[in-house]
Amino acid sequence: MVRPRTYQPEEALQRAVDVFAAKGYAETSMEDLVNATGVSRYGIYETFGNKREFFETSLERFAENMGKRSFLRLLEPEASLEHIRQIFSERIEDMMCDSDPKGCLLIHTAMELAPKDKELQGVLQRFMKRMTKAFAIGLESAKDLGEIRDDLDIRAAATTLTGTMFGVAVMGRVGFPAETLTSIVDTTLMGFKA
Repeated sequence: MVRPRTYQPEEALQRAVDVFAAKGYAETSMEDLVNATGVSRYGIYETFGNKREFFETSLERFAENMGKRSFLRLLEPEASLEHIRQIFSERIEDMMCDSDPKGCLLIHTAMELAPKDKELQGVLQRFMKRMTKAFAIGLESAKDLGEIRDDLDIRAAATTLTGTMFGVAVMGRVGFPAETLTSIVDTTLMGFKA
């Protein structure tokens, strides 16, 4: 007789995302995942597969959530430089939250696993390309609003913003204060202005 599931897979997945983001793949044990999700080992294997499969699902969820929460606003017709600044402000605030500091699962993966794992390199590159495309759309809108220099190479600027996002996340991870990270963002955006 099959016992009914006593947990919500979506909730368990989000908790796993938080654990992997805070500790990285190598430092996260199955016991950590059991404790964080409240799901037995058997339940994890049955629903999510092994640790690697659970991690890959968590990575996709992290990227999807980050995109939905932050980047969809850049698709709005009146997207501006302020919308772009707000994305950075939210990420910095998440990283600096004293009560629940959040690591960046993408950064952990890029530094820890991607150099040796072509599959994960592909996942990260696809996400970075989507991020760059969203930044480009936002920059085009800001250009239409007259906020950005006419001679700005939108594609290069969007790639710069993606690099800035990941650079800020690494610097936040190693302890640079929010003021320093915000200053980097402000300086980057200032270079785009009309």
